[in-house]
Amino acid sequence: MKRIVLNVITCAAGFAFGVAASSILTGSGSSVVNKRPPENLTVRCSPQINQPTPVPLPASVASSDRELVIGEGDLRVVIEQVQLKSQRLQYDVDVSYPQIIGSDDLHIRRLNQRIRDLATDAYQWTLTPSLTDLRYYRRQWPEAFNAVHLDYEVLSATDRFLSIYFDVSSYGIGAGTGVQYSFALNYDFTLRKELTLSDIFRRRSNYLEYISRYSLNEFSRKSEFLFKEALTPRARNFKSWNVTRDGIRFNFDECAVFACAEGAQTVVIPFADLQPLLNRNAF
Repeated sequence: MKRIVLNVITCAAGFAFGVAASSILTGSGSSVVNKRPPENLTVRCSPQINQPTPVPLPASVASSDRELVIGEGDLRVVIEQVQLKSQRLQYDVDVSYPQIIGSDDLHIRRLNQRIRDLATDAYQWTLTPSLTDLRYYRRQWPEAFNAVHLDYEVLSATDRFLSIYFDVSSYGIGAGTGVQYSFALNYDFTLRKELTLSDIFRRRSNYLEYISRYSLNEFSRKSEFLFKEALTPRARNFKSWNVTRDGIRFNFDECAVFACAEGAQTVVIPFADLQPLLNRNAF
């Protein structure tokens, strides 16, 4: 997944002030003011004249790769980034998420806020360690960081649908390994709402049973050593899904279907196969 690095050095002072307000040692008692950081905390910086030269992008990556036009209209998807790092509080955050520009309609503002909240929720836990945690970190893991990296992929951007896949790598100090997980957002511009899986299938169509059988057959072709429990017809097993040009893609995190070393997995069910089950108002 492509990754774009932006220089946010000029935000350091402003962010340090905000973090200080939420988690600092105060007074002779050395107590911690452990308030939650402001909702939707982000750091956005515009280039400054005297900034150090930004880290160059790889030759195969251009900023235009992360900006695209939605359908035939005036809406565009652009990238927002949050890059935060603190030696004192031992966190390292590198988050990229999309925002929609080209309209000030209420439903677009709400959609942007929803995406921003999802991104913020992924890293906010790193920003306010307790005093007990900090003492433990400094004693046992002085060089380690609580870390979150989040990136995204737009799988559909039409006049009807916006479908975004979010991939998160998270590490907590002291853990043996990091954790990978994903989530998705599917938005219907016509209905002006975020879609759930049940929205796109007919009632009483037993769509979960069909998705389960299809996924099991697909993954069984790759290996007989799979965790079948992750493919049983339960809504929680298929909560990460995306609308694509070819069909509905279901996303399975590392360690869910195969051994962790096999990485994250996906299966795409073509629209032609799903047609008898689909809600006609959805497609």
